[in-house]
Amino acid sequence: MITIAICDDDSNQVKALRKMLTEWNSQTVIKEYSSAEQFLFSYPDDQCDLLLLDIEMGKMNGMELAKALRAKGDMLPIVFITGFSEYMGDGYEVEALHYLLKPVDKDKLFMTLDRYSHGRKPKNRIILPCCEGSVITSSKNIIYLEAFGKKTQAALNSGNKITCSIGLSAVFEKLGEGFVSCHRSYVVNLGYISSVSKTEITMDSGEKIPISRRLYDSVNRAFIDYYKEDRD
Repeated sequence: MITIAICDDDSNQVKALRKMLTEWNSQTVIKEYSSAEQFLFSYPDDQCDLLLLDIEMGKMNGMELAKALRAKGDMLPIVFITGFSEYMGDGYEVEALHYLLKPVDKDKLFMTLDRYSHGRKPKNRIILPCCEGSVITSSKNIIYLEAFGKKTQAALNSGNKITCSIGLSAVFEKLGEGFVSCHRSYVVNLGYISSVSKTEITMDSGEKIPISRRLYDSVNRAFIDYYKEDRD
């Protein structure tokens, strides 16, 4: 079962999309939002698998909403709906799944939904409680974690950093495989490590992360095993 959100300030457009979604799959769960602000207020507590997003809306347009999500590291699949083809170039910046021009052609919508559902992978998204509210991101977007007292800062591959309101160990437990503790204050994503020495880890970005002496062997082994499995 797929949950699809429609964010559009045109009630007639929402009605038409709802009808097409129901025809595509009668089991689809449909959620409706009349503005970008309303969607952001409800999300991520009110989750969805795919967002059909109008670009031309009120105070905050659809592209601004998409950029706000990506800035948080949230890679929610987005299909833009617009009456203007010139917006299409901006979609690369936010990694949009597809564009549909108004009036939305049912067959093209169905093709987009079929492609999405067939290529759908198991979720690896996690919810991180943060000072400014919950943030949904994918574990693969996290480069490393750093402890700051009872809080944790997550460095994302977008260049942004988010501060979680829970401790390092609690965030670490949410991440699953592919991460390793290298220091009492750091957890790193093995996929972003460039090299490991006795005293520090060098990330692909060139950033240096300290490694404790007692954890060197386990980190180095995890690093070797990770890339050995990747090659296999």
